[in-house]
Amino acid sequence: FLPEAPVIDGMLDRSLQKLPRCTFTEIWKSDPKNPLINKEYCIAYGASFLYLYIEVEADSFICRDRGYQNGDGFILVLAVPRPDDKPTDEFYVMGFSPQAQRNREWQRKMIWYRNIDLSFKRLTKAQFEVNNTGGKIGFELLLPWEDVYPYHPWLSESIGFNLTFVKAMPENGKNYHFVMLDEYIGSEQQKRRYLRLNFKKPQNGEKRQSYLIAGRNHLTDADSLRLLYASLADSAFQDTVEMALTSTQERKRYVQKIAVYCESGLVTQEIILNISKLTPGDYLCKWISGACNAGGTFGLTILPEFDFYALAQDLDSLESRISPGSLTTLTYKLQHIYTNLTALKIYDTCPEIRSNIMEFLDIRDMAANGEDLLAYKTGIFRRAYRSKIDNSLQPYSVKIPKDFDPVKKYPLFVYLHGSGEDDQKVLAYKKRSPGNFIELAPYGRGTSTCYSIDNAQQDIQEAIDDVIANYSIDTTRIVLAGFSMGGYGVYRTHYEYPNRFKALAIFSGHPDLANNWGLKGHHPNFLELENVTKFNGMPVFIFHGTEDRNCPFEVTQQLVQKLKDAGANVAFYTENVGHQAPGKKITQQFFRWLENVVQKN
Repeated sequence: FLPEAPVIDGMLDRSLQKLPRCTFTEIWKSDPKNPLINKEYCIAYGASFLYLYIEVEADSFICRDRGYQNGDGFILVLAVPRPDDKPTDEFYVMGFSPQAQRNREWQRKMIWYRNIDLSFKRLTKAQFEVNNTGGKIGFELLLPWEDVYPYHPWLSESIGFNLTFVKAMPENGKNYHFVMLDEYIGSEQQKRRYLRLNFKKPQNGEKRQSYLIAGRNHLTDADSLRLLYASLADSAFQDTVEMALTSTQERKRYVQKIAVYCESGLVTQEIILNISKLTPGDYLCKWISGACNAGGTFGLTILPEFDFYALAQDLDSLESRISPGSLTTLTYKLQHIYTNLTALKIYDTCPEIRSNIMEFLDIRDMAANGEDLLAYKTGIFRRAYRSKIDNSLQPYSVKIPKDFDPVKKYPLFVYLHGSGEDDQKVLAYKKRSPGNFIELAPYGRGTSTCYSIDNAQQDIQEAIDDVIANYSIDTTRIVLAGFSMGGYGVYRTHYEYPNRFKALAIFSGHPDLANNWGLKGHHPNFLELENVTKFNGMPVFIFHGTEDRNCPFEVTQQLVQKLKDAGANVAFYTENVGHQAPGKKITQQFFRWLENVVQKN
């Protein structure tokens, strides 16, 4: 236990020199000839933070794209343990890498995965520094408990821990050093392994300190919220906790003060916050402990009343009032809300679910009056179709131009998401097309199907067919594009349906990804010439960063030549970047290329 936060500069403070040194127990090498290095770590905690220091014997550190995967960098896991320490699906996986280039700054400190789902949320409050002195490199991290809410050593039953340090080696090599070997530590949609951290109790005589979390972070129609409060002191004291709740929708602010009596020592207790005046919405809750000079924030969602079963029965009455496509979409929305609500953890806020409930109720009410809002909705939103394969409801996202004219014929831009993602955000990340397209992002029956298993190919085609059925699409001008896994999906989808698309665009895609992942079944390797013959005469735009180590640049170079040999019309662009989409300049070149290839003959 550390009563004060250390200075974070990449060097171990003098007062911390006696911290126990811990070792990494396992190693994996990209090449058996990679040299071994000496490395160790120290770990400690405070009332408001977790502290980690890694020391490596090396002359210098190396900045690479996604250093937490490719070196230098490290992966930190904090988890909710399971009985018998079985792998868990509740965790934070965080990545930390020193970065020299501004366009990779997001990789410096971020949440990689949260509860098996891809995150890439930046850790804005965490402090992380690297120092190179006297043949030793220090990686130093101060991680606020607030960044990994609701984990806290005084308020959590137990916390799981794992750490992997990745050291860069010559010729793009790397060594992985594990505290506990976990082959899935960097994989999406996988449970994680861990060790249980043993937190030592603070010694008597420490200054007053406190911490607070909510008993739950979403609720419906409640008058009070249970708070869990931990305090540390060498004698009993009276505290006043001020709670300020600010509505993110209405900008209204509610303030309440709660008197708390605290016994001496380390004590945890419940306190109650009156929330009877709060209306449905999303709130930022800020707490301040007057006696301990401590504070923090957490989120809270108040959900509206929502009777799923009554609403499901009510949908049948709308069949004659809105289009079949709109009714199918509304049915899916209701099902999706229910599924997400039942999957929520007590510590989750749910602003998207609250927003989806409000949207559903608005669309339902207008439909009851004979107005089909979905048929004329613009912007980015989710639709659904009923699959001919298994009669299931399957989602996809669309982007409809603001000046949408139902009489006009639009070209269709189909964009395939990368691994760990779904269709819901890829059209909003950045501008995907010049704006005169209807845009479609298929779900692909999952986040990591490689568009090669689980009916993913059929999903793409059925989603396209549903857009054509509900909007005025020029079927001779359909362009297929994708990033990373979606790039391989473009190759695979054109291979399966060579007469459907006007042009193809691939951003940082691997030509043999399905086989590299070891997916069951036969999957085409597009580095083999017989698999690219169907690309003859096809306009193909390819972008790939020269520093990409997730999908190696050299592999795409080989593919470009094979596509040209097969008769494809390839426009190939590169930048000195890693595994990412192109920058502004090449994006503008892509837009010009896109407009040229969809010009009517």
